[in-house]
Amino acid sequence: MSVVVVRGTEALKEHIDAWQDLSDNALEPNIFYEAWMMIPAVEAFGADAELYFVFIYAPGLRRHSKKFSCGFFPLELSRRYKNLPVVVFRLWKHIHCFLCTPLLRAEKAQAALATFLDWLESDQAPAQLMEFASITADGAFHKFLIDEFNQRARLTFTSDNYNRALLNLRSNTGTSFSGRHKKELRRKQTRLSDAGTLEYIALEPEGDAEHWIKDFIQLEAEGWKGKEGTAFASETAPRKFFESAVKGAFDKDRLMMLALKFNGKPIAMKCNFISGRGSFSFKITYDETFSRYSPGVLLELENVRRVSAMPQVEWMDSCAVSEHFMINRLWADRRTIETILVSTGKRPGDFVVSVLPMLRWLRRKFLRKAQTK
Repeated sequence: MSVVVVRGTEALKEHIDAWQDLSDNALEPNIFYEAWMMIPAVEAFGADAELYFVFIYAPGLRRHSKKFSCGFFPLELSRRYKNLPVVVFRLWKHIHCFLCTPLLRAEKAQAALATFLDWLESDQAPAQLMEFASITADGAFHKFLIDEFNQRARLTFTSDNYNRALLNLRSNTGTSFSGRHKKELRRKQTRLSDAGTLEYIALEPEGDAEHWIKDFIQLEAEGWKGKEGTAFASETAPRKFFESAVKGAFDKDRLMMLALKFNGKPIAMKCNFISGRGSFSFKITYDETFSRYSPGVLLELENVRRVSAMPQVEWMDSCAVSEHFMINRLWADRRTIETILVSTGKRPGDFVVSVLPMLRWLRRKFLRKAQTK
């Protein structure tokens, strides 16, 4: 296998065909690292980051056949780690990226990962540390990663881990609604439908994606995110990112958009992305003047019903914070997200990773003392 490192969106675009094939055959799906999502993200949020895009290629199965991509690792280079003067690569995570598990071809995953780690340990890679941030800790990639670390006797440090809501469509748990909660939601839906025309709709393959995107951006801007300046409409770059990414997902048959309409007007909208056997709940918004009817929760129930009817989809990642009250109440399962720091074998990296556990212990000890005073 060979390593190809590129910089900038124009160089990235030269790999789109191989990249798409890799995404379609990934060990673990991650829509945030697919081309239709990554390129708009780099254009919107990558200007101030020192980004390196690492592709792992393998020779074709037949003589003279094209190489095919077996791995994709988008990296950000930083000259400091927690105020320490050490160079670190980390999997790139922009403000709207909720998972950083790299793309690895399923049948070549371990070899591609080993090739990437070999490159990290070589003089070609400038970093002394590598941070695998926000990766799944309960999937095949994590198992391969730990095996590689053990074989290489690499020092590692788990700096963060947490659980977030997962809709497991192949388990018996699924949603966790109580009978009383379901009855209350049915009552709210009935009251709303008595007041006007209520309908659940989905963006169809032949539908007008641009119209849906416009409606979503407008509805979000009218709520609390618009008031706080965090809605997509609040700044040009986030808006362009959302428009480009959603349109790209629609063109690649990766998009699932739902709406709850009252008298023909959207009062709740939801944007999901589908990739292989997985799906990702990206954004949801609702009209706050209808809050007493819980339109967001009603639409979430419709979302569960519709995604459960997709035979190829096995799970939906909430992409939510660990303490998200609404989704934790609705979805019974969890997935673990973890951040692992590893030395690349260079001396400064070994030293930093070895002292971090003690620094964490000292920090917690001093915090406990401060809290007792």
